[in-house]
Amino acid sequence: MSSVSPVSNYDSAHRRRRAELLPMAYGTPCPRCGLPMLKGQQLDLGHAVDVALNPRAKGERIEHASCNRRAGAATRDALAKYRAAKRW
Repeated sequence: MSSVSPVSNYDSAHRRRRAELLPMAYGTPCPRCGLPMLKGQQLDLGHAVDVALNPRAKGERIEHASCNRRAGAATRDALAKYRAAKRW
């Protein structure tokens, strides 16, 4: 596994911030799952407030890519269900 995130639709400031925080994240617990983040794992620059809730949110912490994306998908799905229920 590569430590480089395959998501490339973030701007240069996002990529710079990730590169800045990444070396300090190795060996520390993932803020989402609590397991250690290790070299060789896919790690993302995550958002404390999911982008689905605030599209202008800035990434501020390193997280396992799987944890980050699972959380984002769960928030997106919950919002979709909420919006569908409101239509009734």
